[in-house]
Amino acid sequence: MVIEITVPDDWPPALALAIRSLFQQAVNGGYPLVTWARPDADPEAVKDALARIRAMMEESGLAA
Repeated sequence: MVIEITVPDDWPPALALAIRSLFQQAVNGGYPLVTWARPDADPEAVKDALARIRAMMEESGLAA
């Protein structure tokens, strides 16, 4: 399977390569779980979203 990801034009090449590497590690290591946050996201909103994802993983048995 080939997954193509388009990154913003203003991203430096090193950042695009880092994102590719992170995706590759996630796919090789288990179930990929990707979360995005807007640049203007409130830190508490991000913490809340991650807590909900963590709870969902624990409930589903995916958490180790």
